[in-house]
Amino acid sequence: MSEPTGALGGDGSPPDVPSAADADSAVTATDSKGTYVFGIVAADHPCQLDELTGVGAEPEPVRRVVAEPVAAVVGAAPPRLRAKRRDLAAHHRVLTALAEQGTVLPMRFGVVAPDDDALREQLREAADRYLSALREIAGAAEYNVKLLTDEDAVVRRVADTDPAVLRERGAGDTGYEGRVRLGQAVATAVEAALRADADRLVTTLTPLARRTAPAPPTAGAAVNASFLVTDEQLEPFQGAVHELAHELRADGEVRCTGPLPPYSFVPDEGGEP
Repeated sequence: MSEPTGALGGDGSPPDVPSAADADSAVTATDSKGTYVFGIVAADHPCQLDELTGVGAEPEPVRRVVAEPVAAVVGAAPPRLRAKRRDLAAHHRVLTALAEQGTVLPMRFGVVAPDDDALREQLREAADRYLSALREIAGAAEYNVKLLTDEDAVVRRVADTDPAVLRERGAGDTGYEGRVRLGQAVATAVEAALRADADRLVTTLTPLARRTAPAPPTAGAAVNASFLVTDEQLEPFQGAVHELAHELRADGEVRCTGPLPPYSFVPDEGGEP
């Protein structure tokens, strides 16, 4: 089974969805048609696939390949699969629909099997592994939380409150060395303040989720983390996010995206057929 190089991370997809490093660049998955794999489910998953279509310029209907006790939700793979926004969105749309119906083990964008028979054989061989992975994420969804910082606001805050910054300001040294010391004090204080905000967010939310996973670094974000949240945990988790957003609003914006298919919580051993 093959996939495009660099098929995860970066921009050009729905928010917080694993994507291509450059959604406008051509990345070849295969030179001939194969079976594109969206995700793996238990064989008794409802799999209501009406009106769902796959990837490519002329997407075909999505269907199942069953190998009891599991099944893969698949579509036709274009001869040259490219990580375009259109196809990343289609991948996410299918997985979101499946997640709304039950538990799905999402595949990364671009996973392609040679054909249905080869995929069916791989599903049979790894059925126990996939069932274990499905149990691990059952009854939960992924929520991605970012702390998008307003560094200017943080600078203003530390300029008025940080002891080291206040000491340098009070020294009244306006020469070159004095300005350097003040700049270093401000930079150190800003870094410490952002780290404290980030630690507070992660420390607060981690006990309210089944699992936590770091997400790829994002420009302007002190935190980019994903949380696997069960139905029972959702209300207190969302309440804590709302409270953090209120408490940290002076330093930036807390942004929560979800529910998402649990992209960040697919066990390594269940990552792809």
